[in-house]
Amino acid sequence: MTETLDAVLAKVEDELARDRQGASQEVAARAPAFANMTPGKISAGKSLDHLYGVRLDAEAVLGRADFSVEDMLKLDVGSVVTLDRLVSEPVDLIVQNVRVARGEVVVVNDQFAIRITEITDTSGSGS
Repeated sequence: MTETLDAVLAKVEDELARDRQGASQEVAARAPAFANMTPGKISAGKSLDHLYGVRLDAEAVLGRADFSVEDMLKLDVGSVVTLDRLVSEPVDLIVQNVRVARGEVVVVNDQFAIRITEITDTSGSGS
């Protein structure tokens, strides 16, 4: 392709002029039409029965550690990572990335578990 710079610029100016002409045309606009909606059947009480089968992701957080990429790359089998909590401090129960409770670690049938000692105020109105 051996077009000169002037020819390319002329084409670009022509396209811009056409775009400006198209932009000046009026656009027909109208309000959307929606079907009339009626409220659904409302139960007497606020039942949560329909939510009972929903699965939630929960995790227990023993503590956190802050270290550099260099330190992380040095981790190996047998490495010990010190966490920011004392053994006597409660662990957090996190559900869907929200702390909902705190408790102590216990063992039930050879599995770790948490005995809840505090329910966290998740309403946002607490301190």
